[in-house]
Amino acid sequence: MRTMLLKRLDSSFHAFTRSLCRFRDTTQAMVTMFENGRIYIAPELNVSEYIIEGREDELAALIAELQVDDPAIEVCTPDDFEKSFLIGLEQDLSILNEICEAWLAVDEDPKVEEFIRRLKTEFCDPSINHHAATKESPRLVVFSESKETSSYIVERLKSEGYDRVLFIDSATRKDRMPHVRANFDANRPIEEQADDYDIIVSTEVLAEGVNLHRANVIVNYDTPWNSTRLMQRIGRVNRIGTTAPRIYVYNFFPTAQVDANIDIKKK
Repeated sequence: MRTMLLKRLDSSFHAFTRSLCRFRDTTQAMVTMFENGRIYIAPELNVSEYIIEGREDELAALIAELQVDDPAIEVCTPDDFEKSFLIGLEQDLSILNEICEAWLAVDEDPKVEEFIRRLKTEFCDPSINHHAATKESPRLVVFSESKETSSYIVERLKSEGYDRVLFIDSATRKDRMPHVRANFDANRPIEEQADDYDIIVSTEVLAEGVNLHRANVIVNYDTPWNSTRLMQRIGRVNRIGTTAPRIYVYNFFPTAQVDANIDIKKK
């Protein structure tokens, strides 16, 4: 959990805060189940969501139905646990409430500010960005491992006046692929190319098997542990058919304190 949260912190303050709040909510759901006298254990169900939304009757009915065929499902009572377990949960919940309250009050994000500063001064500079050099709308590809970080980047970009931004994740990939190909695939016939979007922000769903080489500048907003995945991302713009003389790759690395725990640079 600690490593996962640090990786989320490396991704964005927004993703980190959302993860912390989910951690708090699942702990609250567990405490609530103890208070209600029934603790549901069902690996294939989002038990916490049902409890948080006050849908325990619906959950109980579903559990009863699924229990017949799924031996992993259990309905326990507080007496099935060691006495210290609930005490530990309540201590965790108190700590998590304090941490979440503190993080929800944070209204600054130096990483996204640096990204936007570079976007205004460097990423779209004609000396780097091939499209800007040819007097066209500059193209940029941005990758993040986190859907929450990706959608957050898009929101911040739009608040800065960048409205020609295409966001892709697993839920939107199928519907938006025609726009991806029309605006970012240099191998498309000229008559099929479009100029509707300048920036594409994507999760890993576009890291393989897609041409994005009408852009020649790529930003890895967070850097994956797997170096092969990093190369696959870069391969979206470093492709046969590009008309750009050079490819520019920018990688955001963790702070030294975070990297001491997740070891991204070494990997």
